[in-house]
Amino acid sequence: MKKLIAALMSLCLIFCAAAFAANTDPHKINWSDYEAQAANVEGQFANVAQTGLKMFVPAEFKDTDIPEEALQGGTFMVLKSGREEKAVINAQILSIDIDTFKAGMESQGKEAWQVEVNGLKGYQFMIEAEGVSTACLAIGTEKGTVLTFNFTLVDQEPYTGLYKVMAASIQRAE
Repeated sequence: MKKLIAALMSLCLIFCAAAFAANTDPHKINWSDYEAQAANVEGQFANVAQTGLKMFVPAEFKDTDIPEEALQGGTFMVLKSGREEKAVINAQILSIDIDTFKAGMESQGKEAWQVEVNGLKGYQFMIEAEGVSTACLAIGTEKGTVLTFNFTLVDQEPYTGLYKVMAASIQRAE
């Protein structure tokens, strides 16, 4: 009897794993789900330099100078909080396609979750370094490049909520 139960449990686990693996639908993130939350945050939409996208930026985040090395690496935006110096948002354009980017992250042991932000397809993953949690959102572009948005201190309030609003606000500029 124990062998039969063990066999049934094994079959159940196999079928559940197969069903989970077959579910490739992206997690959908829509601005309409976060718009009311954003109404309580002082800030405004800003165009994301030469990307054709815009995002909501809380007023506490200000543009900062970008080091030359970072510029050469594709970084085009760095915003820092006026309240907490480790609260940073940066964005990069990478000259690889989204599938190559995902494979590279996975080869480094990072788990990537498929997402769709306001119709834009991409992946989300987490990085932990030096006690700082960073949520990364990578979006594939029509030009075959990848746009990454990196949000630090995502595990600390008030940044957890702010970053969710900011990530959900990324959309095509009108």
